[in-house]
Amino acid sequence: MVEISPTSSYYSNSVSDNKKGNEGGVLAQQDFLTLLTTQLRNQDPLSPMENAEFLGQMAQFSTVEGIDRVNATLGQMSAAANNNSSHIAMAANLLGHSVLVPGNTARPDAEGNIHGAVELPSRASDVVVTYSNVETGETLHSQSHGIQSQGLFGFTWDNVPDSIVENRDKVRITVTAKTDEGNLMLDPSVYAKVTSAIGGPSSPNIVLQVEDYGALDTLEVTAFR
Repeated sequence: MVEISPTSSYYSNSVSDNKKGNEGGVLAQQDFLTLLTTQLRNQDPLSPMENAEFLGQMAQFSTVEGIDRVNATLGQMSAAANNNSSHIAMAANLLGHSVLVPGNTARPDAEGNIHGAVELPSRASDVVVTYSNVETGETLHSQSHGIQSQGLFGFTWDNVPDSIVENRDKVRITVTAKTDEGNLMLDPSVYAKVTSAIGGPSSPNIVLQVEDYGALDTLEVTAFR
């Protein structure tokens, strides 16, 4: 510890200023240098500070400062580890489920249904969702959902034919909205199955592998079933 004569008014003022600048009472590097300079100015000229004592005080402060930096680094590592663990848990929970991805092709889920959603830019007097064969373009099913408000609109085709469900055939989806501006062709999003998850120490995030759509970062997941 730095020892300074209590009779020094400069010392008293410096300590007072340091307490104001550091409410926690912890000396920072600038505070240490200020106090050390005060000590040197007020030392007994007949018995000056020994070099060993001076170096010892410098080493002591450097050690304390180094410990603080190590603690801060460990805190950051711990936070990163916790964050990574939460992403792994999320990815594990999503395996076998379906996530919402932008796209116009979908497959039946385990219950034999096809789900999706579309963002309506304005109120629509009718929203028509059409399902067709990906290869031939043949219309398989069509739904008229009537009046819908602006915003995200979800749709479902249940009772998909057994032949499509058994083979998990891909179905193309088109969405048309009738608005005051006319008929609008909209880009839908569909629910697609999560088949696996990939992660590693070089990245804090977990990447999902989604059937038919490839890689998707967990941070990009907005909805799942």
